[in-house]
Amino acid sequence: MANNVVERPAPAPVGSARTTRALLACGVVGGPVYVAVTLTQALSRDGFDPRVHRFNVLTTGDLGWIHKSNMLLVGVLTVLFAVGVGRVLRTGRGAVWGPRLLGLNGVAYIVGGVFTADPVAGFPPGTAPEMVQTTWQGAVQNASRGAGSLVLIAASLMIAAWFAAAERLDGAWFYGAAIPMVFVVLTAVGFAIGGNPTAPAFLVAPWIWITALAAHLYRREAARRDDTPAGRLNTA
Repeated sequence: MANNVVERPAPAPVGSARTTRALLACGVVGGPVYVAVTLTQALSRDGFDPRVHRFNVLTTGDLGWIHKSNMLLVGVLTVLFAVGVGRVLRTGRGAVWGPRLLGLNGVAYIVGGVFTADPVAGFPPGTAPEMVQTTWQGAVQNASRGAGSLVLIAASLMIAAWFAAAERLDGAWFYGAAIPMVFVVLTAVGFAIGGNPTAPAFLVAPWIWITALAAHLYRREAARRDDTPAGRLNTA
């Protein structure tokens, strides 16, 4: 007589599960830290006007090391988060390139933290228009910001494809459309305020998406661990 008992895959070792959650936690904390430090710098440094200047010029001047360190930190955290996402997605549509593109976004921030943007008129204080010039370091720094945005959009589409393949259409819609929707809303706010309308959108929109994904996957992995016999015993 055939045995109809369905065998479930063995749960991941405790150490492996903890490591995965630690990697996902990097994505939870990275965005808020980056945005908070960037906004603090933007509002406190003399001569910087977020309505006019791009945030990457905070890497210039005597205090430029703060924003460069901020970019290096969030870049490393994003790469570690991408490793955690790869552990969670494992197989299926988008499971390979989603985490890889997330990791490339982290690498783009690391590159942005290594190089210094070119000064612009009025920042750092005392920079006159005739003093502004393009250097190769500034060009690489600017290119890293554009590349980071492109690979993150591509990663969001890959992650959305993974959710769609898993028949989680709510997740597919959210992770596929969140970045464009938040960007449009924040750009509209920027137009209302005046000045550079896309500055808040470029700063905040990517990190809302990454933080939401990280929190979602972290809760998913924690619940999955608690659903094992050992997890139920530990939470009883």
